[in-house]
Amino acid sequence: MKRALLLDVSAMMYRAYYANMNMRTKEMPTGAVYGFLLSLFQLLKEYEPEYMAAAFDIKRSHLKRTELYAEYKSNRDTTPEDLVKQIPYIEAILDAFGIQRIKIDGYEADDILGSLSTKLSKKGIPVTIVTGDKDISQLLDENTEIYLLGKEVLKTREDVKNYIDVYPEKIPDLFGLIGDSSDCIPGVRKIGPKKAVPMLEKYGNLEGIYENIDKLSELPGVGKTLIQIMKEDKELAFLSRSLAKIERNLDFPFSLEELQFEKKEEALREIFQKLEFKSFLKRLGNEETKEEKSLLQGNLFSASPRAEKESRTEVKEKNLEKKIIKSFEELKKEMEDFSEEDKILLLYDRLGITCTFSQKNLYLPFFHEGLLGNNLDLEECKQFFSTLKGKIYTYHLKELYKLGFSFSKPVYDMMIAYHLVSSQTKEDYTLIGQYYLKKIAEDEKTVFAKQKLESLSAEVYGDFLLNRAGVLYSCLDILEEDVKEKELEAVLWETELPLIPVLADMERIGIKIDRKYFEAYSLELTEKLALLEKAIWEEAGEEFNLNSPKQLGEILFLKLNLPTGKKTKTGFSTDVEVLEHLSSQGFQIASNLLEYRKLAKLKNTYVDPIPKMTGEGDRIHTCYHQIGTVTGRLSSSDPNLQNIPVKTEEGIRIRQGFIAREGWKLLSIDYSQVELRVLASLSKDENLLKAYQEKQDLHSVTAKRIFELQEDEEVSREQRIMAKIINFSIIYGKTPFGLAKELGISVKDAGEYIKRYFAQYPRVAQFERQVITFAEEHGYVETYFGRRRIIDGIHSKNKMVKSQAERMAVNTVVQGTAAEILKKVMIKIYSWLSQKTDIHLLLQVHDELIFEIQEGKLQEYEENLIRFMRETIQLEEVELEVNTNIGDTWAEAK
Repeated sequence: MKRALLLDVSAMMYRAYYANMNMRTKEMPTGAVYGFLLSLFQLLKEYEPEYMAAAFDIKRSHLKRTELYAEYKSNRDTTPEDLVKQIPYIEAILDAFGIQRIKIDGYEADDILGSLSTKLSKKGIPVTIVTGDKDISQLLDENTEIYLLGKEVLKTREDVKNYIDVYPEKIPDLFGLIGDSSDCIPGVRKIGPKKAVPMLEKYGNLEGIYENIDKLSELPGVGKTLIQIMKEDKELAFLSRSLAKIERNLDFPFSLEELQFEKKEEALREIFQKLEFKSFLKRLGNEETKEEKSLLQGNLFSASPRAEKESRTEVKEKNLEKKIIKSFEELKKEMEDFSEEDKILLLYDRLGITCTFSQKNLYLPFFHEGLLGNNLDLEECKQFFSTLKGKIYTYHLKELYKLGFSFSKPVYDMMIAYHLVSSQTKEDYTLIGQYYLKKIAEDEKTVFAKQKLESLSAEVYGDFLLNRAGVLYSCLDILEEDVKEKELEAVLWETELPLIPVLADMERIGIKIDRKYFEAYSLELTEKLALLEKAIWEEAGEEFNLNSPKQLGEILFLKLNLPTGKKTKTGFSTDVEVLEHLSSQGFQIASNLLEYRKLAKLKNTYVDPIPKMTGEGDRIHTCYHQIGTVTGRLSSSDPNLQNIPVKTEEGIRIRQGFIAREGWKLLSIDYSQVELRVLASLSKDENLLKAYQEKQDLHSVTAKRIFELQEDEEVSREQRIMAKIINFSIIYGKTPFGLAKELGISVKDAGEYIKRYFAQYPRVAQFERQVITFAEEHGYVETYFGRRRIIDGIHSKNKMVKSQAERMAVNTVVQGTAAEILKKVMIKIYSWLSQKTDIHLLLQVHDELIFEIQEGKLQEYEENLIRFMRETIQLEEVELEVNTNIGDTWAEAK
């Protein structure tokens, strides 16, 4: 049957733009156009539509909905400059395909799609709406399906209910209650989906709910307070529904036949030549090329597609024989032909492992609840895989180590390798398939929704895992080639892969905490917070919710009439900057609020959660992330130890709760000014080098130059502190405005200090310019050891974006090099201590390593550790210096 395909052009453009930001010709960015075309070709191939239309949005100021509610969509950012440049080409492509472009003053693309789909559906024509907007789901009917970009296709009412918890006709009512922050639709305060859905299921719509408002207390979680809020927000609820409801009755000045389309190849050829789209040029006048076919397996959802000039190798998904293994003997039989030349991919999942090699794709179930005796024995399999002689690959090798796997040879971690070539920081296996195969892999949460995974059969869950393994296995060769071409093999094999067992062991060992100490500290904070809350209420003259920005803003700026600062889209700003400004003017309520927020964050982020995270022996096992930052620094979570304040009283109090076990001590060792030493070595600045070579106090040296002191004049404590901030600010690329804010001085003075800094250290300015020039020429920067980071925005015409990109470039080279020094030291130390039982590496926090050492070995091991830290890496012309401290607690050792 003839089908109509309706496109939400804005949604497609934005997704294409953000997925392909690095793609450009010498003259202009092209990623949005390229991604849009990939998606368009895929849709044409998949649906073969008879009719097509492309709906466009208009400026927010022209929308009729803003007449109903002035704040509607007021939170939307302006369209990125690089995308604006590409919109005319997307419009030209639609024209060249003969696809009707539609824009109607006063209305959004959603309204155009709603009205068109309704008219077509009434004529019995099947309709597919392509969008990224969940609100469009309300348009689904017996003839209309919703193609959600990057997610799924909603074909039935049940699909919609599974996706958004209500049937299509109730979606406007749902948003009437819960609002939609992405469009600034207010909704009713305190109501989210968990409360709204039962209301709609019981009473049908807003009218039914408000007719029975006093009966809502029968529903779970609905009390008198919420009912009162709903009564107060009744008008907002109905207004929000009106804003969320899509218009379906717009008239169009064209007939159905005018939605038929026919492409004009010469017009397309001209566009493709202008944008240097070689693969699309090949396609014109021919059947789909093999290269294009591969590209069309994916679309604009690709994580970071390879630039056109780089698509030199055709990557196909391999055809593999899938099988669920039911016994250890069967596994051995399947692997009889495995040789030393074969590549094998082992992927661990919580329920089992996939094993992929040659043409075979095997699933080994270990932990399925219903299999009982049919689960394989994990220990038996670990022993078997430890003796494999082929080339072993995996994704997230640390998880295999933590499970107890060991291997007789190095293992290739695809997650780390992909991070190195792409600068991606997400632990998400689907990105590799998107990047190389242009294939959107199924997501576990989407496929299995709310099902308990352990209860799934090995056949069902295994098939999902085998599909995932097949995608990754198909990308092995091209990923290895990419790493080699980008000259990242040394970083991978000499730093990142050897670091994995170090981190796995640190996570396994953990660090002991004093549970009673944390419980007592929590009670102390509770009492302090209660006193602060009472003081704030007294100053306000009434009780209110301190955690409500709206209520707080009304108290401060309407009732107390304090001088207002920033205003947000939803009211007065009460952020830290505003409160600090008020506090500096002597308003005690602002000072108390700042203290309240600081202590509440401390309590909720660290003091209360940490005791709940302990394992056996009251030890915390934080999780380290190798790819969590673009600079190469390690990050941590559960808990995030990197963010514990360093020198504040509160930070010290938290560290006091991390302790050594009886008979042991904690030893902390960290580098002294490692990033500044790296800067001195890389920039070769004579004055910086001299300060370190002569063991001068660098911050005092800088202070004398910045504050124009005589050689015999003393540097005050305040001047040294300011100079220290300026020294590090140069690395982080602080602007005069940013430095002025941090130092509490004028922008003019801050600019003068930066100018004097570069006069004192001229080679630093030269070094920064060299780094920025390299980034402009190559699109990336490299650390001393060869790690790359792609620098987005380095070619932007927007001065702010460009300036930020330049700061990122310089910071990456310096901070990334320092991070790699510590990683190499960790590897060296671990190889020395791994066979010892009287010393353990417990934590890494920025430039600091924390060890647990038996008391009798402290002096000997401290000397060894200092030597490793100083001598493992030798910087040119600068020595690395370290500090050590020993104590019963982390605070004492800090």
